Amino acid sequence: MAYNNNNKNKHIALVMEVYHKVKQPDRPDTKIVAFDLPQHNIHISYRTLMNYKAKKPSEYLTQLSLFAV
Repeated sequence: MAYNNNNKNKHIALVMEVYHKVKQPDRPDTKIVAFDLPQHNIHISYRTLMNYKAKKPSEYLTQLSLFAV
């Protein structure tokens, strides 16, 4: 099966969108990974979340997605 980088970018964008919705200043990221993300059917490790957070939004968001309806 071929690897499509656009699918990975969409997944990162989804994870980061949910992360920013549930993130609060007094809630650690480990609790978000363990409890909040699985409620949205996102099962990733803490290390994967840290890798996603290290990316700039311009790396996983494309200009075309801004005009999607």
